Amino acid sequence: MRNFSRDKLKIAFLLLSFRIIYRTIEKLSKKMAKKKNQKKRDVLAKKNAVEALRFQTHWGLKQLGQAEGSMLHQLVDTEIDFIAELELAQDLLAVKSFVDAVKQEFAVSPTPEKGDLIKSPTAIALGIASINEVEGMGIPLSWKDMVDQKLLTIYFSEECRNNIVDWAKANGYNTSTYLGRPILKFSKLFFIIERTRK
Repeated sequence: MRNFSRDKLKIAFLLLSFRIIYRTIEKLSKKMAKKKNQKKRDVLAKKNAVEALRFQTHWGLKQLGQAEGSMLHQLVDTEIDFIAELELAQDLLAVKSFVDAVKQEFAVSPTPEKGDLIKSPTAIALGIASINEVEGMGIPLSWKDMVDQKLLTIYFSEECRNNIVDWAKANGYNTSTYLGRPILKFSKLFFIIERTRK
């Protein structure tokens, strides 16, 4: 009789152990599936950002009067490949969104011929930077050097710059200061918002 009840206890203990192990494995499986799905979403978001960047850049070049297939279109495609490799597409789209919002709010654009991005055909096509002669653009910048530089500059008129900084803070943009100068932070790119002095 005692052996029978001991056997029952052993079986109950084994069943309980298996149940605990099963639940642990089930939780781990769900956790791993969730991580895997998150990675897939991240990869898809990066791919979509590159496609959006490519489309908006080519659209911008057309708005600047550059025919499809021109040298600038080819240059932009090459530059976007570098940008994608450095995983900067989402940041550049966010910068474009910021510049477009500033343009809508204050009716100002970044100062022409100023800032670190004036040698980027992509930045010029997006309206993040501007130059007077698009055809006369010099050697494109190195995006690797831009990332290594850490702090890039974007210029706005002296009258509007402080209002733009206040507006950015009030509208949820990640800002801080460096040596008394306002900085706009994105995931990999950081911009000092400079004032254009007369």
